[in-house]
Amino acid sequence: MMFCYRASNQPGHCQHDSTCPDYHPTERFGIYVHEEDTRWKMTMKRARIGKRFWKVEFETLPESLQKTASYQEARRYTERLPRALQNGIGFCLFGNNGVGKSSLLTCILKATLRQGYSALTVEMPEIPAIMNRKKARRDDDDDLNDLEERLMQNDFVLFDDWGAEGKDEYSKASVQRIVFHRVNEMKPILIACNLDPE
Repeated sequence: MMFCYRASNQPGHCQHDSTCPDYHPTERFGIYVHEEDTRWKMTMKRARIGKRFWKVEFETLPESLQKTASYQEARRYTERLPRALQNGIGFCLFGNNGVGKSSLLTCILKATLRQGYSALTVEMPEIPAIMNRKKARRDDDDDLNDLEERLMQNDFVLFDDWGAEGKDEYSKASVQRIVFHRVNEMKPILIACNLDPE
């Protein structure tokens, strides 16, 4: 039995197991992947959604957040995901710590997964290590082995804590490389940022 990351939140199985690059043996995970709850958790883990966000949904967010314009815009964005992907339309939230930016953007990311899109969450301080795997010397780390490719190719990417990646030239160049590639390929970027928009 094989496990497909892309089909993990779907009721059926991928029909292209012989050519699908996302198939892996279940032994790698050591669990029964046919269980619906387990499949959804594996999907969230694959997207690097932190466990503290696993139960976060639009409907479970604090009522004070649900009354904001940002919440309404986020709901509208999820209703137009095919258009966002086709046109490379991203979504950015600016604000202080603890106001719900990451939770709201994670709700969007979960919506992309439920619609069958590939998605990834990355904390900005991780970017330099991801983009410099040889220097990190962690060849056995699956994150560092495939995250660079996923940063470039996944349908939707969430950059959490934009601005915390570092001010050195390598960090700036790493972020620019990812952003330029995604912009040129018209792939949406979701951004949570504590900085002022200016």
